[in-house]
Amino acid sequence: MSSAAVSAGAERPFLGWRVVGAAFTAQLVSTGVTFAAFGVFVIPLSEAFDAPRGRLGLALSIAFLVMGGMGPLIGRWLDRGLARAVMVSGVAITSAGLQAMSRANELWQLALCFCGVVALGGALFGPTASTTLVANWFVRRRGLALGIAVGGATVASFVAPPLAAFLIDRVGWRGAFVVFAVGALAIGVPIFYAWAIARPERVGQLPDGEPRPALAEADDASAPAPAFMATGELLRDARLWLIAVGFGLVFTSPIVMILALVPFGEDLGYSRQNAAYFFSAMAPFSLLGKIVFGALADRIPTRLAIWVVVLGNAAVWALLYTDPAYPLFLAVGALYGVGIGATAPLHGVVLGLCFGRAAFGRASGIGGLASLPLIAGAPALAGYLYDTTGGYHSTFVVQIGVLLLGGVLLSLVRVPRPEASVDHRSSSPGATA
Repeated sequence: MSSAAVSAGAERPFLGWRVVGAAFTAQLVSTGVTFAAFGVFVIPLSEAFDAPRGRLGLALSIAFLVMGGMGPLIGRWLDRGLARAVMVSGVAITSAGLQAMSRANELWQLALCFCGVVALGGALFGPTASTTLVANWFVRRRGLALGIAVGGATVASFVAPPLAAFLIDRVGWRGAFVVFAVGALAIGVPIFYAWAIARPERVGQLPDGEPRPALAEADDASAPAPAFMATGELLRDARLWLIAVGFGLVFTSPIVMILALVPFGEDLGYSRQNAAYFFSAMAPFSLLGKIVFGALADRIPTRLAIWVVVLGNAAVWALLYTDPAYPLFLAVGALYGVGIGATAPLHGVVLGLCFGRAAFGRASGIGGLASLPLIAGAPALAGYLYDTTGGYHSTFVVQIGVLLLGGVLLSLVRVPRPEASVDHRSSSPGATA
């Protein structure tokens, strides 16, 4: 990039918040058309293909295996600055997979399309891509930016289950898949093409909109950021594995919730639509948790934030164990939103503080692969426990134990203070981006 282009980029308004909008959209679409509405499809698909719920839960587990298995490769591509190509390709693949699911006549065909195509596409433009994109544009305000970006998943959890229930009731499950496919393509492609800019240096800017030092104006701003931590060194860092397993255990909570909550509500006697409103009650409080905790995560002790998340989620499962009446059922949804809302931005902040901007994609991808057995196994275990016990109560007890264990492991991570992190050192005036 020429010095003139760098100067022009520096004079433009900071583009980071538009990039956050693209990341928000990625979270919205990827979560909405893959996992947020999955539980709503469980009973219709079980009836259509005469399949037990546990088998459908296994499909969700396989999908997570596919997505997690792609993590290290996707992280490598993202750290090389290929965000736009990766994300546009991903949403196109996901749309094609959803279209194919609408035409499936056998259960194996449905599973192949979901696990092999939809999940692959979702991995390319989903959480790893969107959080890495934001982490490259923000350092000092990374928590707030990540909190806003991952709010897209919350909106998806609010919109997708009731929308899926509405579509299934009106046009059937096949028609619902078609609507999701067309919507994903129409929303994702133009936004990702315009604003999935890998890093601010590509357009002559710096993270957080910091002013560019005069000496840096002659630099080649399109060059990749230097690798502050080589992959081998990353793999030898015990913090990577503690973060991966600890957050992996915590992240089983929303995965099991997506699978089990709507069927559990129906088992309590609520209609499918009313059960799906659990996620509607959750949404505003989850947005609040993500933004507020995201903003605070750069300032408050990480151990405190971790235990707020862990105990809040454990309380949700304990309350569900009591078979709550409908008003309390919705109130539990609100509490769930507060507890789980902080998890994703907190995860991103911890990764950024420990490993820095240039290694964020690889740390996220490798960590995702390491946590994969936990996250992928959770819905299969929930389905198995339902099939063997005829209810979800044993699953709720298991989730409480899993969350507490995750909190203990995360408490062992030595997270540097913000001023001592790689990114804060490297973003000082005159440093190479």
